[in-house]
Amino acid sequence: MTGQSIHANCVIVGTCGVLIRGAAGSGKSSLSEALIETARVRGNFAALVADDRVLLSADGNRLLARAPDTIRGRIEIRGFALEDTEHAPVARVHLAVDLRPLDTLDRLPETAIARDLLEGVSVPVITSPSNRPAISLRQIRWALRKLFPGGPDYI
Repeated sequence: MTGQSIHANCVIVGTCGVLIRGAAGSGKSSLSEALIETARVRGNFAALVADDRVLLSADGNRLLARAPDTIRGRIEIRGFALEDTEHAPVARVHLAVDLRPLDTLDRLPETAIARDLLEGVSVPVITSPSNRPAISLRQIRWALRKLFPGGPDYI
């Protein structure tokens, strides 16, 4: 596998891969679980791809995410354990979410969806408050609606 290893999580909800970046303790695993549970409650497919470390690679104009072998199918439940969980082997990343402290975010940013170049692939990215999964879910839902008008609401 070529590409870079980054400190992040990745989940797939429906057909959309969501890459979640943020500092340690910013709520990446909690947001991953919230996305998965919300999609499943709505009757949609959802699974963890990677928790804590994500291997990124480009396939043409697509950004792919995988878990390193050592942590594939495992998620950290902070203060509890490292647990085995259902997982998907790979996801095409459709959206990146950067978790940041709430007091550093603009209430109404100039651009709701920016872009970032990862492995040479331009990826839509939103910034969301750390440890606020309900707010992040809402922002991700609206970002996916803007990116894929008329597409299904997976979350």
